[in-house]
Amino acid sequence: MHSVRGELVEPHNPSTGSGRTDSFSATQVPLPPRVRLKAEGLSIAFGRQQVLRGVNLDLTGGQIALLRGPNGCGKTTLLNVLSGFLKPDAGTASLQFNGTRVDILNETPDRLARLGLARLWQDIRLFPTMTVLENVLAASPHAIGINPVRALFALGKVKKQEREFRAQALAWLDMLGMADRADSSGDKLSVGQSKRVAIARMLQTGSKVLLLDEPLAGLDNDSAAKLVEDLNRLADATHRAMLIVEHNHEAITPVCDIRYTLNEGVMMREELEGK
Repeated sequence: MHSVRGELVEPHNPSTGSGRTDSFSATQVPLPPRVRLKAEGLSIAFGRQQVLRGVNLDLTGGQIALLRGPNGCGKTTLLNVLSGFLKPDAGTASLQFNGTRVDILNETPDRLARLGLARLWQDIRLFPTMTVLENVLAASPHAIGINPVRALFALGKVKKQEREFRAQALAWLDMLGMADRADSSGDKLSVGQSKRVAIARMLQTGSKVLLLDEPLAGLDNDSAAKLVEDLNRLADATHRAMLIVEHNHEAITPVCDIRYTLNEGVMMREELEGK
């Protein structure tokens, strides 16, 4: 099982050749509060086709769960329900942190993102003319400067917040091996690099639960292994919860705490040990 340590990962030494630097302090990456994603009895049908049949899910901070199943079994439908894009016919789903409970089924996707549940889509869309750093900064929450009136009368606070956002974004990029590409434009990245930037952008929102849809798709074996290693390190160090839909089971299973198998709308749960 993951060891949730309550401390932050130290930046990697550049001598490892991982693309990370020791220029940015990992103390700039905040630890999120205790978190739990829980769903019970989720059911949904499209016409006569029953896609989800009483699906249960339970995931806490620091855990990584694999969601697998054959094509068309309902994996994407479940992610759509959990991220607020679909309303189920029956069941409950909640996001809990520090004693606060949010009913997912009563929230919109944008509201859920602000509350701490973010989703990585298969179709990665970075802003092509913006730098890597700017792509991550665009996701910074509660920016004072977005309101010109407030910014005018709180210039000192705006500048301070911008420095904090920048330091935090660089820390996420450092943890994901992309700090050395901070000034590159979004259209100059490989598929794997784009996915790392998209994950950093999710983290910049302050998200506590990450729903990742095929994060290893399109990556070669080495790139996939490195991304898996970084996701595992992020879960351990920052206590994020991750639900990952991934066909490359062999690559992701070694770092998973839980394996969910969805077939014909029915979900099975396995606790994984010996990692």
